[in-house]
Parts: sequence; structure tokens; C-alpha cells
Amino acid sequence: MRRELRGGLILLGTLLVVLGGCTRVEEMLSAIPALNFMRVSPALDPWEAPRPAPPGAVPVESPAERWEPVVERTEAALRAWGDTLANPLPMSEPVLDRGREVFANYCAVCHGPEGQGDGPLVGPGMFPFATNITLPATAERTDGYLYAVTRIGRGLMPAYQRVPPSDRWAVVNYMRQLQQGDAVAQETAGAAEQPAEQPEDNTVQGQD
Repeated sequence: MRRELRGGLILLGTLLVVLGGCTRVEEMLSAIPALNFMRVSPALDPWEAPRPAPPGAVPVESPAERWEPVVERTEAALRAWGDTLANPLPMSEPVLDRGREVFANYCAVCHGPEGQGDGPLVGPGMFPFATNITLPATAERTDGYLYAVTRIGRGLMPAYQRVPPSDRWAVVNYMRQLQQGDAVAQETAGAAEQPAEQPEDNTVQGQD
């Protein structure tokens, strides 16, 4: 009985990992209070006030960058809004350095330093899983979609609304670098598995 229970738990864990990139599964899991603590928390966010602003209060905007309006948290909104966004930042060294820094501060805790979904917050008794952002399911997404996910959130992932737009775009570029690095590593490993070609023997046999 104990062996069957252990096998069932292993199967359940495997299914969670395999289906981790499925939005529908993520939304189903986010409905479970024990799993959505990154989205819903009784604690106040650093930028939140303990009580709502009084009527007639003057709205405050960022002096440095324009903050986008609130977007509905649905897959349809992610696709619709993401399709209208174009990445304004080049794949330059300063942008990638900034993306690496922001990724380490906000993303690596779940997705891992290399984006493999193995961050320190993921594991038994903690967060159930995190998406491996180097897999084709994520690599094939548009830059706008990935930006929209960081802005709105998806499934169990919370929205990072207070991260400036330029930092979110820098993270998207850094994610692309991680994905390209993973693809290069796979190509290198595949080439190493190929048998080396034997040089042709062009020596002339001596005559008796």
C-alpha cells in the first residue's frame, strides 16, 4: 500500500512538471489557496498603503517612465496585448547586463539562475513548480507576449507591475540570451555525439 501511494505521488508530481507550461493547468492550480500564495497574500506590497486613497486624491505617475494601464489577467488579454507590443531595446551588452540583474532579483528565485525552473523557491513544501523558460514552449513566444506575462502575470505567477517597462524589456532580452545559450549547448552536445569522420587512406600500395 505504501509503495502504491509513493508511486501515485511520483506520478502526480511528474504530471505537474510536464503540464507546468499549460496555462489552463496553471489557472486551475491557482484556484487552490495553498498554491497561489505568490498571487494572493494578506501582506501589503511595498508600494501599497494600508488604506485606500481618499476621494479626490491626486493620482501619481512615475517621473521617469510611463506606466501602462491595468490589463485584464486572462490568456486572451495576454495574447491580444502582447501582439501589439514591439521590443524597443536592442540586444546590446548594457541591456543584457541590466536584464541579468533584474532577472536575478525577481525571476531566478523561481525560474533558476539559468531559467531551468529550478530556483530555490521550488521544491517539496515550497512552490510546486516553475516554468523552464529555455524550452521551445516559451522560446517560441513573441517578445510582446513574454513582456505581457511579466506585466500581467499568468497562472501561479504574480504580476510585476512595479518593475519599470524598460527593465521588463531588458529581462525579455536576457531570457532570449538564456534560450539561445541552451540551444547552442544542445547543438554542441549533438555534434559531440556524432562519430568523427575517418580520413581517407590515399596511400599507394607498393608493388612487389
